[in-house]
Amino acid sequence: MPPVPPRRRRARPVADAPIDSLLLRSEELAKGWLLALLEEAPLEEAAGILAADLSRDGPRICEAVLRAVVSDTDLRRLEPAGALRPLAGRVGELAGAAGPVATSRAVDALQAVVWSAVRDELRRPDPDMVSEVSERLAAIGELLRAAALEQPAATIGVAEPPPAAPPQPPQPPPAARPPMTPQPPPAARPPMTPQPPAAQPPPAPPPSSAAPPRSVGDGEPAQPPPSWPAQPARAEAAEPLWVGALEDEIRRSAGAPLSLLLAELEDADRVPAATAPAEASDIFNRFAGAVRSVVRRQDILVSESEARAWIIARDTGRGGAYALGERIAAAVQDADTWRGVALNASVGVAVLGEDGRTSAELIDAAEEARFAAAASGLRVLPGQLPRDGEPPPV
Repeated sequence: MPPVPPRRRRARPVADAPIDSLLLRSEELAKGWLLALLEEAPLEEAAGILAADLSRDGPRICEAVLRAVVSDTDLRRLEPAGALRPLAGRVGELAGAAGPVATSRAVDALQAVVWSAVRDELRRPDPDMVSEVSERLAAIGELLRAAALEQPAATIGVAEPPPAAPPQPPQPPPAARPPMTPQPPPAARPPMTPQPPAAQPPPAPPPSSAAPPRSVGDGEPAQPPPSWPAQPARAEAAEPLWVGALEDEIRRSAGAPLSLLLAELEDADRVPAATAPAEASDIFNRFAGAVRSVVRRQDILVSESEARAWIIARDTGRGGAYALGERIAAAVQDADTWRGVALNASVGVAVLGEDGRTSAELIDAAEEARFAAAASGLRVLPGQLPRDGEPPPV
């Protein structure tokens, strides 16, 4: 039997890869990615890298890569039809890349940092696991690279060159002009006599079909002239990326429990108004770190803003979601103090099938529950009481 040519095989998920502790250190991974970019980039690109938005969305990219190592479900989120494909396409933008070469270099740096962190977590690893994790990370890196390079040139900082002008046919040389013949000076003109102005005809009356002009005093706003261009309709705001992830989880739940939590830092609007920018940024970072420290491996964490975080809790009913919300609020309270007072966060809980069946219904229910918790002075307020068979709130 003739030998079969070797073919490329799909990198399998490594379910037992040690990523749990790394998910809690996504900010450290993003910092390592930033340092790697600065070390490899030319000096003139350093300012652009530091000015990029890596500090905010870099941890999300690192978390997405880690989750894709152990799960095909999370890997599909980075594929062309996945909910996190637009986020993956921003890898070059987050790294301040100035072109396709710099974008590819940013993906390589991210992959190397994550691989280094995973290897540090391996304790006497099996050689097969090392090989499988390496292959899986390489496949994830190719997905990120393809997503980033699919972005328009303007997105990754490269201005597209203007189209070249079509070649012009050669023009014949101009014919030689005949020698100029001197002309006699013009005859003197007689002085001009002023003439009376001609009578102007009266203005024509408007056509009978034209409507009489309206004034603002008639009770209706004045209409612009017909020659004015109509104002274009305002485009609707794009749907946040995490909403697509929530809709994916709803479709894939197939009867399994699923919950949505909203955690918000109380008095967040007062922080930047009453403190220096550096101190305010440190407070918001501590809030984000506290929330991230208690989110579990199967959960999806999304930071809507510096003071609001959404958590999609897989395989979690009302009792488990309530307990997770309590842990989030406790972690925020233990994170830091502001002007001698501990930070406080209110958490709202919404459960699929009980508080809503669509992403919009779950989001509204979690918003209402969080607002009710804050108004009642509680840390967590579920949308409903726990059902039979679930542990009661503690």
